[in-house]
Amino acid sequence: MRPALVLLLRRAVVWLTLACFVTTQTVAQTGPHAEGTAAGQAANPVIRGTINAPDASAVVPGYTTTPPERGYYGQPNLSGQTSARLAACATTPNDPVCQALLGARASANTPREPVSPYDPAVLDARRVAANPSTALEDIASYYSGCQVETVATPATETRVCRQYSGATAQSCARTLSVSISRTSSCPPGEWFAQAASGSVALGVQCKPDQPASGQRFRVTSAGVPVVFFDVDVGSGLVFPQMVAPLPNPAWPPGGQNGVWVVNNRCDGDACRLTGFIAQEYRQVCTGGGGDSGDMNCTNERPFLEVYGACPSGTQSGDRIAHTTGSGGDAGDIQTTYLDEGRCYAPSTDPNDAPGQDVTGTYSASYWRFGSNRPIVGFRLNALYGPISQMTLSFERPHTTVTESDQWDEQCPALDSDGRCAVTGAARCADGPATKVIDGASVTRACWRYETSLSCQYGTPTDECAPLAAAGCTPSGTVCRQMNPATGTCEIAENTYSCPVAPGSAVTARNCPIDVFCIAGSCFNTTYTNDADFARAMSFLEAGREAGVYLDTDNLQVFRGEANRCRDRLLNNCCMSDASGRGMSNQSLFGVGSRLVFDVLMNSGNRDFLYHGMQALLMSGGFSGSFTTYGVTVAINGTALPAGSSVLYAGESVVVAFDPWSLVIAIVIYVVMSAISCDEEEGKLAMKEGARLCHTVGTYCSSCIRILGKCVSCITHTTTKCCFNSALARIINEQGRLQVAKWWGTAEAPDCSGFTIAQLQSLNFAQMDLTEFYASIVPNLPSAGAMQGGAVGRASNCYYGEGRCQ
Repeated sequence: MRPALVLLLRRAVVWLTLACFVTTQTVAQTGPHAEGTAAGQAANPVIRGTINAPDASAVVPGYTTTPPERGYYGQPNLSGQTSARLAACATTPNDPVCQALLGARASANTPREPVSPYDPAVLDARRVAANPSTALEDIASYYSGCQVETVATPATETRVCRQYSGATAQSCARTLSVSISRTSSCPPGEWFAQAASGSVALGVQCKPDQPASGQRFRVTSAGVPVVFFDVDVGSGLVFPQMVAPLPNPAWPPGGQNGVWVVNNRCDGDACRLTGFIAQEYRQVCTGGGGDSGDMNCTNERPFLEVYGACPSGTQSGDRIAHTTGSGGDAGDIQTTYLDEGRCYAPSTDPNDAPGQDVTGTYSASYWRFGSNRPIVGFRLNALYGPISQMTLSFERPHTTVTESDQWDEQCPALDSDGRCAVTGAARCADGPATKVIDGASVTRACWRYETSLSCQYGTPTDECAPLAAAGCTPSGTVCRQMNPATGTCEIAENTYSCPVAPGSAVTARNCPIDVFCIAGSCFNTTYTNDADFARAMSFLEAGREAGVYLDTDNLQVFRGEANRCRDRLLNNCCMSDASGRGMSNQSLFGVGSRLVFDVLMNSGNRDFLYHGMQALLMSGGFSGSFTTYGVTVAINGTALPAGSSVLYAGESVVVAFDPWSLVIAIVIYVVMSAISCDEEEGKLAMKEGARLCHTVGTYCSSCIRILGKCVSCITHTTTKCCFNSALARIINEQGRLQVAKWWGTAEAPDCSGFTIAQLQSLNFAQMDLTEFYASIVPNLPSAGAMQGGAVGRASNCYYGEGRCQ
């Protein structure tokens, strides 16, 4: 293929990938709710003109001048439609519309103290609202910063009252809500149980609700962790099995050294396990050696099998002896036994193994292999030597779920003289059923009871009689609700004209925007930004990240990872790519923190993704499935993509990670745009774009040598410590100075985190977090840009749907 064509194809792939990436980031970062709220207000004048035009149906799909809701207009009442809608809500009580309807009905049925709109307190409040000077004296003396005018008040005012009659069928509900609380049997992450043999100790970590096959253990020597491993405490091994390798001792020679476990079983949550530190075999030598040549060496195993009995009709090999030799002066008699671990059946075939049953149970002279003997236990081999043994008993870490019931009584207390009466017994409208609440399945016989009511309207003169007694004159009436069966008016609205004392009111205008004056004293109402807000939010985020990303094995926080890039003669791969700023948890997953960049961390180190996704899912009540940038969240058994590795597996939730998908989705365009830079350098460029890295140093990694001496360096390698958030980097840069913690050298950088003791000793008040403040300051949207976008999408807005595509 011609070089020009290759270059053209490469550029096409780069631009296509960049376009897809920018589109993804734009969609992820758009705030639909904020955009809709602002754009709706700004775009209404433009859109209304289009919709009201005669050809609106050609502009707005589905446009009609007779929407279904028009059928409600003019009807005497909507009791039929209301009853049907409420009946449908019985099957979907969690629907937002149903919750609004049921809440409104419950509010209407709640008895309240009768307060007439013409109660003296209500009338006084109206007069104060209409003319504040009646209570505040002359407004001019209080608001001296405004221009005031005095106007005469009218001699009459219009008042409206209603008369009610008839009855209507209602219902009220008694609804159950269940709250879930969880208590761990041990502090999560801590090594809560331990057994020791000398300076060696075996401990188990508190990881609540892990399956029996995944309990976490470690071995320490003089308090320093040596190895971590998982053990299945439900398998019940009867013979020790090596579960984790250990460094081989300098002496004596032998096989692989390691941790062995046996008797690993649980009765309910009461678990036990026996651990050993031993080699697969140890070379044991006896004799003086030297010129005598009487040295004898054997390989001794640490554990020997204890076998069970052989089946009926067979005999174990250690009880079948075969004697050879003539005896006498020759003394060459030798007795051997068959294999102890096998069972043999009597035989008459001379081709089978010869021997005699030493117990006398069988009189056969030949024996044929029948079966292997079952291993029922073990014993320590005394010839092997001393073995470190630790027996650990512990309660399997688990979470206790406590359910608390609370009934929400929405039925009013029905007095004998109240307007509502019970017309039927309470019936269960939801149940029996099992519901998932905060990840726990809860079963109840009934979740919701409904009671039928009949409610009478008040007497016709409840509101209007006080007006007539006060000398008000009726000026009109209109029926607001008609009974379709009887034709009588159930709600009549009357209008009265009532005399009021003549007076005057004071109005204020041209008041200063940022000045408030009282009695001639004016105050500036402008304010400055709270300088402590960003600092407080930074400390809160630091505490959150420390809790989520705690390295429970080494008890470290704010740890990073070492990265490197190369600067060669013709190409510098130590660059910065601004696209890294779009790789935050919130941008990639649609939710989560926009300050954390877990997906940019090394794909081989999955702790960041594991902890970040676990915190995101477990704290947010996640429901659904998605796959993005190599991370798949599968709910209720959804199949995982091929090649995925499971990061987290909980009840009905699995989080998996496919490193290749991440490489293809994020790194390919960096590699294609800089062919001579490798994948690690491409990702480092994006980390630099997100301000996640601290440069440790630069050293010459390749040079031209003459007579063994470097005369010209052709490749400089820069090493950096990168973190999953800019805040973690800032805390490392300033916190290491306080505890005298070194960054290491350019050839061997130290990117470890702070121990708990070091973290507690840090003085955060002395840290300059100004760089981080800018990332938490909210940015207001551009109203002009949103208005333009809304106008451009007006043709895709559907009438009555309340949404635009």
